[in-house]
Amino acid sequence: MKRRTLISAALAAPLAAPPLVRAQSAWVPTRPMRLVLPFAPGGLTDILARAAADLLHKRLGQPVVVENRAGAGGNLAAEAVARAVPDGHTLLVATQGIIAINKALYARLSYDPDQDFTPIAMLAQQPNLLVVSPRALPNVTNVAQLIEAIRATPGGMPYGSNGVGSFTHLSMELFRAVAGLEMTHVPYRGSAPLLTDMVAGTIPVAFDGLATSAAQVRAGGALKAIAVTSGTRFRAMPDVPAVSETLPGFDASPWYGIFAQSALPSAVLDSLASAIGEVMQSPEWAAVLTQREADSMPQGRVELARLMARERQVWREAVTRSGARAE
Repeated sequence: MKRRTLISAALAAPLAAPPLVRAQSAWVPTRPMRLVLPFAPGGLTDILARAAADLLHKRLGQPVVVENRAGAGGNLAAEAVARAVPDGHTLLVATQGIIAINKALYARLSYDPDQDFTPIAMLAQQPNLLVVSPRALPNVTNVAQLIEAIRATPGGMPYGSNGVGSFTHLSMELFRAVAGLEMTHVPYRGSAPLLTDMVAGTIPVAFDGLATSAAQVRAGGALKAIAVTSGTRFRAMPDVPAVSETLPGFDASPWYGIFAQSALPSAVLDSLASAIGEVMQSPEWAAVLTQREADSMPQGRVELARLMARERQVWREAVTRSGARAE
């Protein structure tokens, strides 16, 4: 699963139009902008959003305020943006949860992720790690050995996650489906208690975020990372194989994107995409990604629309297979 014409408009514009005329035709914000995100301050999403806000401020000439609206699986943030005045001043920072998962996970939503939002740009992606407990699985050092161990476990090997319907839960459901495995889900309330039980050997295997599990992997080997979830190896951990090297096509990396309301006029969408795209291509942004061990992603809006269509299909099927529901 690989992650993902303005010619007519150019021909329609006067070729000799002076720069001032072209500049006046572009939309610009007239007051401070908001980036609304579905997580509390301090995590990677928040860090990326604040770095992007600072760089956008320099390019657009208006302050860009980060507004944290955590809770309800991201639905509070999505609802706030969906109900905002569609004038380009309120944008959503979202992950797979809001855009690709929640429509299948929740019986009722106050917004429609397929109809209400359109992708503007991708901030970054950072793979999760497939980690095993050396205490529980001392002889498992790669994905093939893990699959063999799971198949040899009567009743299905238990696996942990950050909670029912979480991305780590659904990633393992995708892994199970691709490999044809029977496993038993043990949900936790976040990474900290999950990793504690993994270090103790109570839970043998899980997908977990690089930011939370890498320290356990790198310091003393309390956990062992046997794979990354990106489609190819991750530059920050080049010695760790990708799951796709054993299960071709597997790609389950969290991404972080900026979305606008679909109701925005095309001129506003184009101007936002241009400004944010400049930020994403800048040396300053490259430095942010290096510091946070994250990778860049494709930026073209057509390509992003195709990526979103694929993501919706993959993760909603994973929700269906898992039987997960949230209210």
